[in-house]
Amino acid sequence: MAKAKPKTAAVHVIAGPDSFLAEEAVENLLSSFVGGDRSDAVSVFRGEETTWSRVVEAARTGSLFVARRALLVRGADAMKGEGDDLLSYLEDPAPEVRLIVLAVKPDKRRTVWKRLFEVAEVTPAEPLKGRSLRAFVAERVKRRGLPLAEEALDELLERVGADLRRLMGELDKLEAYSGGSGRRLTAEDVAAVSGRGFAQPLYLLADAMASRQGVRVLELAEGLIEEGEEGLRILATLVRSLRQVRAARALSALRLPREEMAKRLGLPPNMIFKLPAIVEAARQWSEVDLKRGWSALARADRILKRGADVRAALTGAVVASCGPGPGGASPELRPGR
Repeated sequence: MAKAKPKTAAVHVIAGPDSFLAEEAVENLLSSFVGGDRSDAVSVFRGEETTWSRVVEAARTGSLFVARRALLVRGADAMKGEGDDLLSYLEDPAPEVRLIVLAVKPDKRRTVWKRLFEVAEVTPAEPLKGRSLRAFVAERVKRRGLPLAEEALDELLERVGADLRRLMGELDKLEAYSGGSGRRLTAEDVAAVSGRGFAQPLYLLADAMASRQGVRVLELAEGLIEEGEEGLRILATLVRSLRQVRAARALSALRLPREEMAKRLGLPPNMIFKLPAIVEAARQWSEVDLKRGWSALARADRILKRGADVRAALTGAVVASCGPGPGGASPELRPGR
């Protein structure tokens, strides 16, 4: 069996659709090889406008002005041709040149790409998800020395999702907001900085609904409405919470492993820690309670879509869901409390 050739540091492939990770990798490579002054040291090509032959010609052509050069090929997966010139270049790359090739979705069935992935240093730029996403953002928070509480990180990820560029922008805003005070930033701070004032975050609303804390649900909903949150989004949070409770009730009897139960409940890896609280909350609901809650939320959905008053619709739905019913009374909303 032929021994694979070692990777060459003269050629780098950055592959994947995440533009933030790709651009960060480019910046790191350029900084380490040519430094900050790049006027004569960096040449940029675009895949739809050039050929492998032109890129190789540029790599083989020396420079009288700089000792080190970087050739950056953007959108390389759009380049046509078999790339025979590049295949030859890979056998003997110019030591004073770094060839950096960016591609969103390279066709590894083609000989040129197959060979590039065999010999080049490869940096993936695939979107991060779940535990990997949380770990990446947590590392950036630590690198900045930003005192962000765990629930604040949860809130940030829930609000922004997996868009790394937006996430880094939010960290910039939180850093400015903190002003080096050293005060631990909370989920409420994240809500304030992200542009919705000091409203309580939606996950607190979901937790309160799951635990049948009717008064707390109404307080949180009122704050969200005051800050301009859409009534249907608040309702969707209540529906999602009740759906999760119902699933937790059914799954609890199966005695599944923790990870499997979390998976079936739709909890991402970074949120598994909430599983015990969800299971405990589910014990406060009977099947009768859940059916009544579903009916109340469905009714609220219908009337909100017909233009009903948001506060009245949500209050009616929460009272019917969490309040007294045929099976008993919730202590939160029992008459006389």
